[in-house]
Amino acid sequence: MKNLYLILLSLFLGINAFSQITIQQTDLMQPGDTFLIHVDINPSLIIDLTPGEDLTWDFTGLTNDQTNFATYSPNDDLEFIDEFPLSQFHTYGPGFIYAGPGGGAPLDNWGYMMFFTNPDGLFVEGFYSDYGMGYKSTMNTPAELLMFTPANYLDEELNDSYWEVVVNENLMDYDTLYRRDVDKELVADAWGTLTTDYGTYPVLRIHETGLSVDSIFAYMGMTTFLSWEVSRDTINNYYFWAKDLRNPLMTLHCDYNNNIERIDYLMGAIYSGNEISSNKMTNYVYPNPAKDFVNVFGIIGDYRIIDISGRLIEEGKADHDFLKIDISKYQGGLYFIYDNFGNIFKVVKN
Repeated sequence: MKNLYLILLSLFLGINAFSQITIQQTDLMQPGDTFLIHVDINPSLIIDLTPGEDLTWDFTGLTNDQTNFATYSPNDDLEFIDEFPLSQFHTYGPGFIYAGPGGGAPLDNWGYMMFFTNPDGLFVEGFYSDYGMGYKSTMNTPAELLMFTPANYLDEELNDSYWEVVVNENLMDYDTLYRRDVDKELVADAWGTLTTDYGTYPVLRIHETGLSVDSIFAYMGMTTFLSWEVSRDTINNYYFWAKDLRNPLMTLHCDYNNNIERIDYLMGAIYSGNEISSNKMTNYVYPNPAKDFVNVFGIIGDYRIIDISGRLIEEGKADHDFLKIDISKYQGGLYFIYDNFGNIFKVVKN
């Protein structure tokens, strides 16, 4: 009887160790989270992407061709926050540097990508342009779904959204409207265990497929004189979500034929409350250039901030190897941060 009990217990533990996970709202980004993302451009791996249950994937030893950060900052001090009533946090910078779910900004402008979560998932409400288009808001209609929750194996969601930007509004001339339509489907098509250089985790894989169409319209008043399609791009991405990481452990960007073109993989995280989940987030400053604040990774002990003329601007002490510094009152220019272990960090204030 004792042996039978041990056998049944072993089977029970084995089944639970490899059972599929459910991704909830609490497993998504939260205000104050920052993630270090490495990027393998043109990876040489050949991975079987067939859907299924209890699968294993090994993505160890990827190349780091590019380092990105995804910093999801609270919206507390944004002057334009009333224009985004749903948004809870944002990323800031040029559209092409965004890492993780979210995509690029309208026309690759600098600015604020505005996010929110609710029990239905993670959404992007819109974008506030800081440079490029001037200071204006672009709304997604409806909000674009980036990840649905709760998510279980074989669950799926559809999402159609668009945004529009008027690029040369003039009462005395033709106006030009730039529009992007995004129609996509998110399917939890596989679950299993994923191993990367960050660790081994049970994951739920979300396959995102669809179409993104960019169009331009020339109009005056209510009359459209000309319209044409500028580009048509296939959406084909795989997101591997794990419990509690609050960012995909791995994202595969694939072409129409399911060939992997780029891999984004998590290598470090600092969660709200300055809980550091990896010692790999060292010796970085992000965002940089910056307008309001910078996150400094790898700073140790006492520090001094010096401007380009050598004048002491600020000093203090870092309790961890991470520090968030408010630079909103600094003059635009170049600054250097020195700590008492000889580390030097360069910061550009816009």
